[in-house]
Amino acid sequence: MNFRFTLLGLCGMLLLGCAKIRPPDGGPVDKEPPRILSHYPSADQLEVARDVEVEIVFSEAMDRERSEEALFISPAGSLELEWSGSKLRIATPLAAERTYVLTVGTGARDLRGNSLAQSFTLAFATGVQLDQGLVRGRVYRANESAARVHVWAYDLGNFGGRVGFAQPSYQTQSGADGTYEFTRLAPGRYRVLAFTDENRNALPDPDEWLALPAADVVVSDEASQAGDLVLDRQQIAVPELKRVQAVHAARILLLFADAVDPAQLDLVFEGLEVKAVYAVPDALQKVYVETALQESGQTYALRHLSIAGASVLWDEFVRGSARLDRVAPSFVARHPSGVRLAPDDQLELLFSEAMRPAVLDDFWIESDSTQAPLGRWHWPAPNRARFVADAPLTPGMHRLVGDPELLADRAGNSLAGELIKLDFEVGAATAAIRGKVLSEQQGSVQVMATRKGGRVYVGWTDRERRFALDGLLAGSYILSAFVDRDGDGKRGAGSLDPYRPSEPYGRYGEPVDLETGQVVAAVEIRCY
Repeated sequence: MNFRFTLLGLCGMLLLGCAKIRPPDGGPVDKEPPRILSHYPSADQLEVARDVEVEIVFSEAMDRERSEEALFISPAGSLELEWSGSKLRIATPLAAERTYVLTVGTGARDLRGNSLAQSFTLAFATGVQLDQGLVRGRVYRANESAARVHVWAYDLGNFGGRVGFAQPSYQTQSGADGTYEFTRLAPGRYRVLAFTDENRNALPDPDEWLALPAADVVVSDEASQAGDLVLDRQQIAVPELKRVQAVHAARILLLFADAVDPAQLDLVFEGLEVKAVYAVPDALQKVYVETALQESGQTYALRHLSIAGASVLWDEFVRGSARLDRVAPSFVARHPSGVRLAPDDQLELLFSEAMRPAVLDDFWIESDSTQAPLGRWHWPAPNRARFVADAPLTPGMHRLVGDPELLADRAGNSLAGELIKLDFEVGAATAAIRGKVLSEQQGSVQVMATRKGGRVYVGWTDRERRFALDGLLAGSYILSAFVDRDGDGKRGAGSLDPYRPSEPYGRYGEPVDLETGQVVAAVEIRCY
């Protein structure tokens, strides 16, 4: 009896020992970012012993792998790391009479995935004085602040390698608001860049987002601005082509692993003419190709396929179909949708498939409750019809009714459903933003005001770099500008190989909120 009790007790203890320990169910989810409670050496400490071990104490247990990836020391050196709970000890070789900067970037995170809100920087020196240089800036992506981006700085006076390919002199990561800062830099000329390390190999790879500066930064004992860095793709990542199949006798589907812009796609089928290429916004991984009539059972080779110039390999044949298209097209949506329009905005009608490009002069139906505005129609894409009114629409509520009998797909199937009814509001475009762009760079300057959920307003500065964006709706706007040094009308992102700087960019700090009729003046946008 005692023997059985002992065995049962032993099994119970083993089960308890193997059980997974986890926090109790219920209670609020931890969304609090971790903090650094203490560190050694102290900030800006002088005459630190060369064999010292740096100590960082976090406010909670950390994801060790991610936190180690976000740890940098400048000048660069090897790191030996040892964890004890939330405490991290760091051993690194130190040289005499040098200033060191240890950075814990915003990629460091706790076990719940909460990241540091801002990069933490600890400076100390093995000599009797600290370098005093300071460089700060901000990283943007599509005019929005970009967090947890790797930011590198090269001391060009002490660097003989290739920028972006060799390890930098200093490293950090951008904070939640996109800002970054390098402190305690030695005087000299520096080159700063930023990138999203999507594959976590600590290198700016060609298919990752990269931001290059417009100019190098000269560092002295005063704070220096590196300017705003804008992330762009140097090379488009080509999605995998998963399937090619005939939908019916005049349409082929190309199914990709990720979204594709049909306008960037170039393809040739051997022995089969391509009539149109398009996609529907809710399923951009599906690209539809309208073709000449296929021969049933005939195999067609995809002889050429590229996206934005990058080749896509596909060595399988597609078998022609004899099935006729008997499915009626449908009206999908109006673009832009869900937002108030400006009087001169254009209307786009989106359809489920490629349409026969009909003449739509009599498309709008007039009645007691609807208008029939005069204007011009054209087809910017096979499944999009765009209406440009001859005169600006009047502010207020509008209802337009379209005649579906004028529309049919390429197979002749008429549009399904009842009358096309569009209800929308037109606002009074009487607000304005005026100001000046500050830059020492030569070239024309383009200014953009991007309305949340709406269109982008574009203007150019005069010779004094002053701008006026008039005819704006009430709303919230993000202001940005760039110096068009090469005169091609679009911002150049530069390149790493061969190295070429970007064109200067600047964003006005906070969004500008406008009311109807309001004029916001004296706005200054800095483009470094």
